[in-house]
Amino acid sequence: MTHFFLHGWSASPDTEQNKKFFQVATTYGNKILILPFSEWTEKEILFDKKTEDEFFDKWMNIFVRYNTGKDLKFECASRDISELINQIKNNDILFFCGWKAYKHLEVINKISELKELLKDKIIMGISAWAIMWAKEYYHTRTETVKKWNGWLNIKMMVHRWSNRDPWLSKEERLKILDKYGEKLPIYKIPEQEYIEFIL
Repeated sequence: MTHFFLHGWSASPDTEQNKKFFQVATTYGNKILILPFSEWTEKEILFDKKTEDEFFDKWMNIFVRYNTGKDLKFECASRDISELINQIKNNDILFFCGWKAYKHLEVINKISELKELLKDKIIMGISAWAIMWAKEYYHTRTETVKKWNGWLNIKMMVHRWSNRDPWLSKEERLKILDKYGEKLPIYKIPEQEYIEFIL
């Protein structure tokens, strides 16, 4: 079974929920593949323009900060598809950073057997990569519902369902999401909080 830990955003501040997010996930394995593709390729929206290696270091250090004594091992995901496939096979936990999910998809959509490779893995996703696993999600910047991967039979809203882009109220957005497509459970993940799913 694939175990998902999906986070609403702002996972780096030192809070109890963020701490639990990293600690609970690492109870299932110690080999961690960090996929930072979406963050470093969207430099125009970052306050501090970092490289891919710097984002790898950032998240590795956060895992280490919350480590409870496990022998954690880290790898930075390769853009070479053959190498990336081997990395996925050889790691327990796949950590997908936030920002633009389509930047991740430009890489991993080239893996035809991706769903099979992810069986029995721990998937950690932040923001865009939390909603990526849902069937439908609410996109607040366009005030529309969009379809995604659909591996989890749910609808989802992440951090912006609160006050970040307040063109429509939370209640209006929930009504739009609820009416769209089939009737599915809606999960709202505020910043610095997470949910778990097993598929």
